[in-house]
Amino acid sequence: MNKTTENNELHSLNKTTELHSLNQNNELHSLNKTTELHSLNKTTELHSLNQITELHSMNKTTEHHSLNKSTELHSLNKTTELHSLNQITKLHSLKEITELHSLNKTTELHSMNKTTELHSLNKNNELHSLNLTTELHSLNSNTELHSMNKTTELHSLNQNNELHSLNKTTELHSLNQNNELHSLNKTTELHSLNKTTELHSLNQITELHSMNKTTEHHSLNKTTELHSLNKTPELHSLNQITELHSLKEITELHSLYKTTELHSLNKNTELHSLNHNTELHSLNQNNKLHSLNLTTEIHSLN
Repeated sequence: MNKTTENNELHSLNKTTELHSLNQNNELHSLNKTTELHSLNKTTELHSLNQITELHSMNKTTEHHSLNKSTELHSLNKTTELHSLNQITKLHSLKEITELHSLNKTTELHSMNKTTELHSLNKNNELHSLNLTTELHSLNSNTELHSMNKTTELHSLNQNNELHSLNKTTELHSLNQNNELHSLNKTTELHSLNKTTELHSLNQITELHSMNKTTEHHSLNKTTELHSLNKTPELHSLNQITELHSLKEITELHSLYKTTELHSLNKNTELHSLNHNTELHSLNQNNKLHSLNLTTEIHSLN
């Protein structure tokens, strides 16, 4: 009987040591998962900042191109040989400027919507990963409590309990491996989606540039035709009559440019304010996530 008692005590000590080692492994694995999530969040923040910088540089390029177009149109209107048919040319150019302005506004709204959708998708993915971490932590805690209760109640069936705990450890390890692979696949899909969005944005910029080039060629052809018409001596008297009207049209066009500049300035102010709001929102989200990670680490250490 004494031998049997000593064997049971040694077996109980070994079981306690194995459970302590398993708990330490689970704590280390939980800390590693927290570190991986923190690194993934940092990568997402850097990628978001790069996208904001690219949008800002695209807006600057569009503003410079618009100023160059205004200068070219102003220099064309300064020529004294095109007085006779300036009314038709100005109306046509004003219509094209309005259409291009509307197209640029539509493109800006489309890119802002894309940015909002990507931001929302990233937030959903972060919440999904946090929920998975919480579920795994809860599962590990329940498993630890269950194994401790089994150790206390089932001393007589130690061999069966050892086999059962080994099987449980293998299943948990397999589940953790599957979750890591699922997280890596999600990261790869997001990276691919971001690349597709960048290529789509570059294609849109190329199409707009091509349309602007076509408009410039069309304007040059119109200028050549008007120049050849103005060379005829018969239109000299008509030019004298239309000079006063041309001066009025130039004044109206100058006023329209001023209105367009004020409208563009307001849009830039709104976009700058939106970027600030986005940065503040991102900072608040990061602070919440950091606080949640600290709470998780303290809970894990406890």
